Amino acid sequence: MDPSSDHSIPLLTEIITASTEPTAALPNEQQLQQIRQDVYENVMQDLLKQIDIVLHQHLQDHLAVILDNMADILKTRVRTSLEQALATTVEQAVVAEISKFEKSKN
Repeated sequence: MDPSSDHSIPLLTEIITASTEPTAALPNEQQLQQIRQDVYENVMQDLLKQIDIVLHQHLQDHLAVILDNMADILKTRVRTSLEQALATTVEQAVVAEISKFEKSKN
């Protein structure tokens, strides 16, 4: 069955095999109840399988976009932090070298 189309939903005639003999007895109330239950369970099972497939694909699509956005945000924040740390380190190194240079002149 193709879960992406309505053709995957079984027809009642696919679930219940009707007798081709015209003299077949009509089902009693208990048999009708069992047929109803079987039809209900089969339809629900097929629909739940389709729901799982659709939900899985929907979540995958949305999570991909969300993770992409989060990666961009994280990359920007890490870059900013690294830039600040590097600027501080370079500034401290320059101050230390100038201090050494001035001490060596004296």
